[in-house]
Amino acid sequence: MTTYDDVPEGSTTGTARWTTRVTLAALLLFVVAGAVGLLGVRNLTATDEGGGFTLSVDYPRVARAGLDTPLSITVSNPDGVGEEVVVGISQNYMEIFEHQGIFPDPTDTSTDGEYLYLTVAAEPGATEVTVLFDVYVQPSSQEGEQATVFLSDGTSRIAETHISTTLLP
Repeated sequence: MTTYDDVPEGSTTGTARWTTRVTLAALLLFVVAGAVGLLGVRNLTATDEGGGFTLSVDYPRVARAGLDTPLSITVSNPDGVGEEVVVGISQNYMEIFEHQGIFPDPTDTSTDGEYLYLTVAAEPGATEVTVLFDVYVQPSSQEGEQATVFLSDGTSRIAETHISTTLLP
């Protein structure tokens, strides 16, 4: 006698078999997506132009908590960027990240409660300035965030772009 002798034939319904198959197929797709890197960090670049300047933001479009992510803001102008560059970024967006540093060090940082403003000195005659953020998504961050990133002349926005990061579990 075996342990299966008292199990009646056909005791599993067709619905249960199909539910099991669909669940296993979904699990397999999830594992394959992770194995080929579809659940990791996906980067995008958002760009805008204005007043002879080009503003480019390299950011994580899709990320996961705890992973290092690229985040940089580049301002360029073939005629030169001037003595300093002032960029602004939504403060709420920056709160999903753990900050290790900003390179080069801003000469000034300020906030108005909605935006973080970074002033970065430019080399004489420079046609491009890149601000690199050494960040990773905070382990406690569960939801993504949207941001406005802009180049300012101190009184108005010269170029502006919008970015959005989605966080996966």
